[in-house]
Amino acid sequence: MSDFASISKLGIQAAQGGNMILAEKYFRQAAELTGEPPEAIFNLCRLLQMQGRHQDVVNTFINKVNPKEYQRVHPQLLLIASQSAKDCGDNTIAIQILTTLHDRHPENIETSNLLSTLQIESGRIRKASEIIKTTIQVSGSSASLLTNLAICEAELGNLKRADTIHQEIIKNNPREFLAHYNYGRYLATVGDISSAEESFKKCLEIVPDAPEALEAINQIKPKGTVIEEFYAKVETNDDIGAAEFLKNHTRDINGSNYLSCICHLNKESRLIFGEPNHFSPKHLVYQYNLNRETVINLNSLYDYVKNSETLIKDRPGKPTVKGQQTHEIIKNSANEAVIGLSKKIKALANQYCQSLNIPFIKFNEGVETEISGWGVVLNDGGHQKLHTHPESTISGVIYIKTSSQTESNIRESGNIIFPSSEKLSIAPYRGLIILFPSYLPHSTVATTEDDERVCIAFNINYKAI
Repeated sequence: MSDFASISKLGIQAAQGGNMILAEKYFRQAAELTGEPPEAIFNLCRLLQMQGRHQDVVNTFINKVNPKEYQRVHPQLLLIASQSAKDCGDNTIAIQILTTLHDRHPENIETSNLLSTLQIESGRIRKASEIIKTTIQVSGSSASLLTNLAICEAELGNLKRADTIHQEIIKNNPREFLAHYNYGRYLATVGDISSAEESFKKCLEIVPDAPEALEAINQIKPKGTVIEEFYAKVETNDDIGAAEFLKNHTRDINGSNYLSCICHLNKESRLIFGEPNHFSPKHLVYQYNLNRETVINLNSLYDYVKNSETLIKDRPGKPTVKGQQTHEIIKNSANEAVIGLSKKIKALANQYCQSLNIPFIKFNEGVETEISGWGVVLNDGGHQKLHTHPESTISGVIYIKTSSQTESNIRESGNIIFPSSEKLSIAPYRGLIILFPSYLPHSTVATTEDDERVCIAFNINYKAI
């Protein structure tokens, strides 16, 4: 028996006996032997993955296997490495490995589904669609692949095609919870609330009291009269009454909407909720002139947005009206200009949080900064409806192309507006970065000339390391 075989056997025996530390020791010894194929690390990677040590799996795989060898590595090792890469957030490595797997085994539905999901998350919608269609051609349709294909069609603006695919899934899987649930989510995104509610109710017929379906119905139902009554009082200048009403309905409105409501009160009425400046756009909105620096290539960012395959008109479920918006373009991007921009935004956001010290923003030096973003292109009549970003902590925008009209301080065309009792209107210019808490309501004034106003909007979240 070879040294590799004997040491590996000892490792397997240790693992079967529950001694993972000893098993890892033997597997590492076996992996270090010279002349062994890449599969020599299979037992080690599988052991590490079983313990949830996904970053160690990725590091081991990268250190032991050259990308040029992927074509001859056992598929199971590639799958383990790609799954661990995905689980620890390294989508670039995961996609690289899975692409090799898909090329070798296009018939594998699991690989195709995982790879297409990661491509969708990375904004490569057409690439994801190609992967799915290749596997369907070889192995036939599956509900998981068709669901991802429907997502692709919707992101590309082909709503009728997306709807047809969802209905095909339901026809073939009439008692499948996820078939109705995914269709409901799609319908809610495109604004067909009544049909979405019907889909979620069908989910409850299949799985009574399913929390996912109940929560989905709760999210799409009109919020009742609580927020409506609040704004009705604000519109009649009854800020004291609105503040008392809001105070008495704290539990009826989610956190982000609650904070957004406070922003619409006058300064005196905001006192009962804490520091008034924590709800004032004139105090909260931070502006930074990127033109002071040369590290960010605005021309490259412009090309990146304009050439994005996911730049489509009036994306469903988004606040952009008569304009174009992309899918995710910052997270996991390999573009040098985007990577540089991401680093700059993170640094500015950290400084911003430290300087304001807002209690609603959970930030300290020991948290990890996560950023995501999307491109927006507005022409004549293009604007964004009033909205907030409840899924994030800090939001902002960088303007990479503007016109003389949008830069004008005299006309508000193209301006970003923060409506409140202390309204703030900002005329954007090329190179301007704006930061603000995600709960701060904002919109834009429609442009009135056929000249591009191009920006990248972004969200930032903080999580404990």
